[in-house]
Amino acid sequence: MTALTAMDPEPEARDERALRQLAYRYARMIDRRDWGLLPLVFTETAHLSGPGYAMNGHAELREGLATIDRFSATMHCVMNPVFEIEGEGGGARGEIYCVANHLHEREGVPLKLDMGIRYEDRYERTGAGWRIAERVLNLVWQQELPLETSGGGGIA
Repeated sequence: MTALTAMDPEPEARDERALRQLAYRYARMIDRRDWGLLPLVFTETAHLSGPGYAMNGHAELREGLATIDRFSATMHCVMNPVFEIEGEGGGARGEIYCVANHLHEREGVPLKLDMGIRYEDRYERTGAGWRIAERVLNLVWQQELPLETSGGGGIA
């Protein structure tokens, strides 16, 4: 065994790490509204669907995902990734949990909309790395409450 082989994790571990990074890249793209990352997250013909919507391809994804601009800030916290990799050279399936926080105002009242999401994904291995080919957003719960801030930042 060469030193390079000893340092190189098995292919499945590399794929799982790359798929986790893809999940983080998606959250970062959404929260930063960085639509230039679309080709690094989704295949050109990707399908994204959820309650009441479906989008296909980068142009529809860019337009549909940009509706998140109605929120002043978001934070997508992704966790519990589980992947099934179809072998070297094949595709993969995955499930990722997300708690998505959305800040906005209605009639001058600051609000926080939280969503519990379970993404069901199908991934394709491309020449440039893993990409999401299909994502189904399953909304498990949501809650909207007034956003409270402590004026001084101290401990009560």
